[in-house]
Amino acid sequence: MSKIEHHILQKNDSERKFNHFFCKNKIVKKTIIILCNILILIGLVTIGIRNDVHETKLYVQENLNQIKKAMNTLAFRNQRYASTVTKAINELKNQQLQALVTIHYYPQLKEFGFNRGIYSDNLLNGTLLGPGQPNEYIQNDTHIFALLDDLWAEQQHHAITYNYYYISHALEYFYLSSKSNAINFNATKKFFSSPKYQDQRSESQPVTSLYNGFYYTAPYLDFFSNRMVITIKSPVYNKDQVIGDIGVDIPVKSLLSSITLPNKLKSSLNLYLYDVNKKKRIDIFKGYNHTLLPSIQVYTRLSNNILIHANISSAFFISFAIQIITFGVLILIALNYMNATLRKYKYQKQYYQLEAYTDQLTGLFNRRVLDTVIQETLEENRKINKPISIIVFDANDFKTINDTYGHDIGDLALKHISSTISDITRDSDICIRLGGDEFCIILPNADLEQALLMADRLELAIFSSYFCHYHIKVAISTGCTVIKANENLHDALIRADKALYQNKKNKSENRKALQQQLKNYVFKSPPSFSKKE
Repeated sequence: MSKIEHHILQKNDSERKFNHFFCKNKIVKKTIIILCNILILIGLVTIGIRNDVHETKLYVQENLNQIKKAMNTLAFRNQRYASTVTKAINELKNQQLQALVTIHYYPQLKEFGFNRGIYSDNLLNGTLLGPGQPNEYIQNDTHIFALLDDLWAEQQHHAITYNYYYISHALEYFYLSSKSNAINFNATKKFFSSPKYQDQRSESQPVTSLYNGFYYTAPYLDFFSNRMVITIKSPVYNKDQVIGDIGVDIPVKSLLSSITLPNKLKSSLNLYLYDVNKKKRIDIFKGYNHTLLPSIQVYTRLSNNILIHANISSAFFISFAIQIITFGVLILIALNYMNATLRKYKYQKQYYQLEAYTDQLTGLFNRRVLDTVIQETLEENRKINKPISIIVFDANDFKTINDTYGHDIGDLALKHISSTISDITRDSDICIRLGGDEFCIILPNADLEQALLMADRLELAIFSSYFCHYHIKVAISTGCTVIKANENLHDALIRADKALYQNKKNKSENRKALQQQLKNYVFKSPPSFSKKE
């Protein structure tokens, strides 16, 4: 093993120091190993639960956002319906039109309408409800009912349940989106005089809500279905005056159907709406009842006043912690067994350490050693006041070889250069492929004269033989320098590189000298060419 390889392995081998410190006391060593295993197990449980809580929160949050997305889809569609009806009302306001259907009066109920289980044979799909006698102005609105039927009949795919309606503030009636057997319903008059009606109509909403084109009501008990619903409303205008609202009622309980939850998580989840103004909670789904254990809260804002909340029971994560502990113990047993077994394969680790500093094509060191091990070598030689020389060289006309014969032949040329370097240099010399056809040799304990002599030997040895079946040779140009005191490696390489390119100008003459040297079979002493540092 060379000195530089020893440096690389020693730099990365912290296990040797650890074993040296504890090897005298096996009890202490075993105690530390057990404590480390316990700490690792605690860490695994902590990290596992933390990640599981985070992932579960994200999953539940995504489901809450899915509810919000579904409701916003209905809201924007409802807004479009309101704009369409507003336009139609303004176009029909000055026209005298014949009613599309017969509007009936029900004396016993003191209400008017159609499709209530009595006289249901008309072509409109919805149900009309209104208190008292119908007036003449409602005849034109039957054309609006037909338009609403067409809008509400659009193909829609939603997991949640909903029901559209149109309420006229001017004429005081409801038009529901489906036929409803409301023969026993007699609360219309009461509704139009109730505070709930006054509070929920568009005219009572803030200007910002009307500017958005829709708004959400707080959850309330619906007159018709007797269920807790949340309503999305959009105003209908006649000129600048609000004359009605188009709304979509969404039962609170149906919001659960728009999300997908595993049964295990579902049983550990409480889902509810929260009215910020009234500080009131409206349950959507209740998966657990215990209150002793803390819960994790996730919520999203549906509107300024309405939040969708989800409380996740901590019991859900306790069962997961038990699984992690069991899994962690098995993992630690396996890891300790593997640690005892894999010690015999330490050489493989050393191989990979060296591989990180090795060029794969040539087998020489790569330029990573310049910033790590070479710096240590420089410091050692400076302490003992020994010179260090550098030879930088590259292949002449290497691009021509690649372009003429292909990159495979170019690789053979590089391998020929690297193998010759390895054969000629000392064990203490550090041979590096800088990249492409550029190479560098660090010569510890060598002055400039010795470096120039080594460069001459390299040039002759590399040029002396063919490296492939095409019978071509490769020549190199070199540049040598000595690293000065207190000089960094980068500056020395720059000076050597300048010397290389200065000498490269004489590459034709050098090639002739090499050929003459080979022709005369002079190998007893290396050639001497005129070079500059």
